[in-house]
Amino acid sequence: MSQPRRSECLWSVLCAVTAALSSVQVAAQPPATPDKPWPIPQRAAQATQFDVRGLEAKKRYGLVDLIDLAQRNNPQTRAAWEAAREAAAAEGLVESSYLPQISFQAIGGLEHTPLPAPKNLVPEGFFVSNAREIIPSVALKWLLFDFGQRKAKLEASRADSFVANVSFTGAHQNLIFQVSQAYFDLGAARGRLHAAQTALKTALTTQDATTAKRNNGLATIVSVAQAERQTAQARYGVTAAEGAERNTYASLIASLGIPADTELDVVDSNELPLPAQPVQNVSAAIRESLANRPDVIAAIGKVDAARASLDAEQRSRYPVIDVSAHGFQNAGWVSSDGKPYSRVDRPGGNILFSFSVPIFDGGLRSSQISVARAKVREAEEKLDQTRDTAAQQVVKAYNGLVTSLAEYEASSELSRAAHTAYDAALRSYRQGVGTYTDVATEENAVVQAETQVEDARASAHTAAAALAFAMGTTESAQSPAP
Repeated sequence: MSQPRRSECLWSVLCAVTAALSSVQVAAQPPATPDKPWPIPQRAAQATQFDVRGLEAKKRYGLVDLIDLAQRNNPQTRAAWEAAREAAAAEGLVESSYLPQISFQAIGGLEHTPLPAPKNLVPEGFFVSNAREIIPSVALKWLLFDFGQRKAKLEASRADSFVANVSFTGAHQNLIFQVSQAYFDLGAARGRLHAAQTALKTALTTQDATTAKRNNGLATIVSVAQAERQTAQARYGVTAAEGAERNTYASLIASLGIPADTELDVVDSNELPLPAQPVQNVSAAIRESLANRPDVIAAIGKVDAARASLDAEQRSRYPVIDVSAHGFQNAGWVSSDGKPYSRVDRPGGNILFSFSVPIFDGGLRSSQISVARAKVREAEEKLDQTRDTAAQQVVKAYNGLVTSLAEYEASSELSRAAHTAYDAALRSYRQGVGTYTDVATEENAVVQAETQVEDARASAHTAAAALAFAMGTTESAQSPAP
């Protein structure tokens, strides 16, 4: 290549590198002034495409279907799954310490070295050595014996992996409860909407009766105005109930982990039968909870992991025996002062045994043992705390279910009585015997009773789900692993 052509290529490369560095420098600059917003690059605001797994069009989703959809898409279960995989990989790291570590290395190069020499041997007072060498090698290092330190570390990593797997199951159970609660909240909101719509129909019926009496000269303009006010209040109640229903639907979609604008045909929870009374007493429920709850089991696993870690720290005081070996092939050439090269191509190697025992470390190991012992006590205390919390949650959920079922029975009886009283008051009012005040009072009683029925129904379902969650017996539909 000619000299001008070479200079032109070098100049082009230099310009390209300078432009690239300039663009990086500009991109990394902060906003120029504090009084103007920084323009966000358009590529940073690109819309993310959501991939919803298991979503079927024109399907009515009941609770089991919603739980299955959430288990496929909610990030909670995927994050817990990754944590379990991480713990399993950490266990593999400890297991690898039982095997030898083997590595391959190759070095080579040229060396031109002037070296001093006595003038009685070399008149110039120095000579030049030229060497060419290639040395491929294989190295081995193997920990043979450490008085059980690796075993303790392996037990700790296996306990951590067990805790992560149990926590993964706990994440699924927690998700099932969240979806169940959101589903029954939606059912309650729909029930309140139905009660509000019934109240509006009742108010319109009362208003029609009052207007008819006014046309016959049997009611005052005050009664008509009061009836119209009652109807307007009922319309407002319907509007508020519709907004609450939309909000609870949005909460249900959020619990599934799918896009907020997803439209689902959700089965009304009012179509489900009421949960049954608990079949066992509180004490039996608590015992079952302590045997099945993932957080209690995980707390036990954390105690095991902490004890194993303490054992590993205590065994760090003991000696360690390992072996190392090195095998290589030396292929080299050397020449002095331009003389013919001398050549070598021979193997070499070594094997060494090492015995080391810690003597003094400034209190490092003692401090590490103290930390590990404190972590054991901390894990034991947290286990007791978790057990107490579990028992309290079981008692609360158990009582909540029993109370909700009793409230439903009472509110149903109240609703029947309220409807009977309203019908009687309305007939009396139409016949000119009763007053508008009696009708309005019974009308309000009907609205209140209907709302209490719907709230008690939703509370019973939610309490049953809470009791199952508190006892660790939540079951879900089968779904593929994330």
